[in-house]
Amino acid sequence: MKIIKYIVLALCITSIYSCKPEEFGPIGEEENIVKSLQGTWGLTKVTQKDEDAATKGFPYKELDITNVYAYKDLVIALQGDAAGTPTSFIITQGNSPKISDFNTGTWTVDNVKAPTVINLKSGTLTSELTLGSYAELKTGKFYLKKVKKSNGKAIVSYTYQFTKK
Repeated sequence: MKIIKYIVLALCITSIYSCKPEEFGPIGEEENIVKSLQGTWGLTKVTQKDEDAATKGFPYKELDITNVYAYKDLVIALQGDAAGTPTSFIITQGNSPKISDFNTGTWTVDNVKAPTVINLKSGTLTSELTLGSYAELKTGKFYLKKVKKSNGKAIVSYTYQFTKK
């Protein structure tokens, strides 16, 4: 019985000492997300979400309202310099409802390497839009979300899907 214990102990010690960390190769070049956001984008889809219904678990909480208004008229041009730093934006509203209270100004992001918020600024006014998954940027799509609040509580949100022109 002692021999079995010594054999098991020897195997455990051998397996521990034979372990060494693996070195992984490079994943790839770091993607410049902010530079990928630059360009002219046309609105292709709008989804309205009742935030209160979503928190209460109601069955009807989202609705595709793309065809309710002339949303597809909206075009946003995000401009930047050669290094990818955001500079200015222009929104061509057309007949679509407003995504922002102003149509020109500057734009910034909260984090250059992994942005989650885009701030549109014109003078002292700021419009904050949450950036959705930017995994589809390589296919020419990205998402912005605008939340309307009342007394600090989210009431309704709009998710805008843009396609690069």
